Amino acid sequence: MSARLTHPSITPAGRPVRFCYDGQPVEGLEGETIAAALAAGGIKAMRRTRSGQRRGLYCGMGACFDCLVTVDGRASQRACLTKVADAQQVRSTQPAGTAEDPLQPLVPEADAEPVQWQVDVLVVGAGPAGLSAALAARRAGAEVLLLDERLESGGQFYKPLATSHRAATPTDRQFAQGLALEREVRGAGVTIVQGAQVWAAFSPREVAALIDGRARVIRCRQLVIAPGAYERPVPFPGWTLPGVMTTGAAQTLARAYRVAPGRRVVIAGNGPLNLQLAAELLADGTEVVAVLESAACPSWHQWRPLLAAAYTAPDLLRDGWRFLRQLRTHAVPVLWGHTVVAAEGRADGPGGLRSVQVARIDAQGHA
Repeated sequence: MSARLTHPSITPAGRPVRFCYDGQPVEGLEGETIAAALAAGGIKAMRRTRSGQRRGLYCGMGACFDCLVTVDGRASQRACLTKVADAQQVRSTQPAGTAEDPLQPLVPEADAEPVQWQVDVLVVGAGPAGLSAALAARRAGAEVLLLDERLESGGQFYKPLATSHRAATPTDRQFAQGLALEREVRGAGVTIVQGAQVWAAFSPREVAALIDGRARVIRCRQLVIAPGAYERPVPFPGWTLPGVMTTGAAQTLARAYRVAPGRRVVIAGNGPLNLQLAAELLADGTEVVAVLESAACPSWHQWRPLLAAAYTAPDLLRDGWRFLRQLRTHAVPVLWGHTVVAAEGRADGPGGLRSVQVARIDAQGHA
């Protein structure tokens, strides 16, 4: 069953492609990742461990390696970063005789000499900070090269729409801000290279990267490292089940690739992104069972931090209240001071996650 989301202002832009996953034909859209195409087809399990257990999309940003697959015979490819292509052969297991090494790099031809690049400023990371740093350096007259591992600029905050889809106009403020910043950076003359895997810094002025399968050595007068934000999930029994993923991964599926993370979703954690994800999924027709926030419910007894938030970030405070109103309108319970303590399901089959256990957090922070 397809889990693709629909929106009146967003339409598919990539042509349909067909690939095989463990011998099963799967439909995808050009410009989306293997993980997104599998999720759209209702396939939650992506990797098979040596013990036969299944793993699925977890972080959605190439950091956890839980979605490693074999693509056309190449082992240890991250499904969340590898684009789909016609006639691809994707397998959940390592090729015979291949060590299961989640850090196995894409090795260029042995006799290929690394390409040498020379720039004034090298920026690693094309999120809001990296884009802003590159723009500032370019405005100061420097020649700037910006490298990013993901498929599009914008990072975890802006989460731009993938090339598999197009929007007549930006559908929210984050999309609009991200697009405007990227246009400004490119218009200023910054060279942006996506899909670049920076794997070494030999010195503050010499960096090695893999770009399009070829080794590059970039020499620069100034190196700026802007790796961006990432989540710190707390493991609990069952956290490796396919269907358990971080908020960032669920947002990447929904915002970038227009794919629902599941038919019935429980969102748990700490921070405003959980409320935003819940509101966005509801708007797209996904059933949100509950939102669990580990922090205590805000009250007017906390007027000092609320006043400070209203002064320093009024737009974020407004967004938070708006998300809460949307959840209340759809009768979605928000359980303050609660967390997930266990996930249940089958790790050795295609079923994956079936249910979660929740608990209240006490005054000492224990569930």
